[in-house]
Amino acid sequence: MLNKLYREMIAYEAGCPERAQHLVKVHSFARHIALMEGVDEHTRFVIEAAALVHDIGIKPALEKHGSSAGPLQEKEGAPIARALLLRLGFDPADADRVAYLVGHHHTYDAIDGPDYQILVEADFLVNYYENGMSKERVAESVGRIFRTKTGTEMANTMFSL
Repeated sequence: MLNKLYREMIAYEAGCPERAQHLVKVHSFARHIALMEGVDEHTRFVIEAAALVHDIGIKPALEKHGSSAGPLQEKEGAPIARALLLRLGFDPADADRVAYLVGHHHTYDAIDGPDYQILVEADFLVNYYENGMSKERVAESVGRIFRTKTGTEMANTMFSL
């Protein structure tokens, strides 16, 4: 199912290689963190699905609002992600959880599980680089948001913190 979702999301982002590459990088980091942190297989499945669709709301946010601001991505993305997952045959409970994660992945004060934490950390690892964030801002953000040993070590190593 994850392979189908991967291909669906590449097609969804047709014409926008930067968003397609972003989701692939976030997925890779999320999967690695989940494996290294020893999360169970089902949780890892949810994390990987969420990583693949986490930014699905950018396109409709831009079309409807002319902006891809985080809250707009969350609002527009959650129902689209849920519908896509159900169409692909995902369990409704998993589709609901992934939609919740999509609808909150820019909200950092309500992290309620390892799936949410790992998704946020993976997205930050990619965004730090893609947005050219300063070493000082990366260090502050890692200290405030990261909780996994693996994600923290990856950030410290990649950005020489």
